[in-house]
Amino acid sequence: MKNLLSTVALAAALGLAGGAQAALITFDMPGVVAIDPVTSVATYSEEMFNFSGEAASFLPLDGVGRGGTGGLFVLANAALLVTPGSGGLFNLSSLDYGTIDGLIATPPTSLLVEGFLSDNTLLSELLDLGMQKSFSFTGWTGLASLRLTANGDFVLDNLAVTAVPEPAGWALAGLALAGLGLSQRRRGVAPGQRA
Repeated sequence: MKNLLSTVALAAALGLAGGAQAALITFDMPGVVAIDPVTSVATYSEEMFNFSGEAASFLPLDGVGRGGTGGLFVLANAALLVTPGSGGLFNLSSLDYGTIDGLIATPPTSLLVEGFLSDNTLLSELLDLGMQKSFSFTGWTGLASLRLTANGDFVLDNLAVTAVPEPAGWALAGLALAGLGLSQRRRGVAPGQRA
């Protein structure tokens, strides 16, 4: 019974530690875009991430993403800011982009991706959109925010991000493991032996 309780306590501690949580933001279930009447900043949330920019500069739409799925339509020269809803840090793995025939006034040729680290260091990459539809990012870790700006209208889709676990969560998990180790030791159970 004590082993069962120890296992449950460990599982709970690790669950509270909140390991890295990967998210693929697909925009397949478009929600409401909220507009602040004072600042005219629009905000849309999905998968615990916020997308914000000037009002009427972006809109989640059905059927505009890769393979006819949902996507986030962004106007030319509009700066789209991506931040985690928890206010923590995140990593960027990849993103897909596209265009919409008939809706695109100015076809984009380049997309500026800027990642801001917590110490305000800037990672930057200018992507040549051409025919490539998907881009991968290496070393884009510990981001506080991400800004996307294209020289033409475009659709953002399949944004692959991973939330970075909070240090306090890992400390809690470490404490739980240390407590379990001490309880085993007090009972005279050597490491690796069964109680």
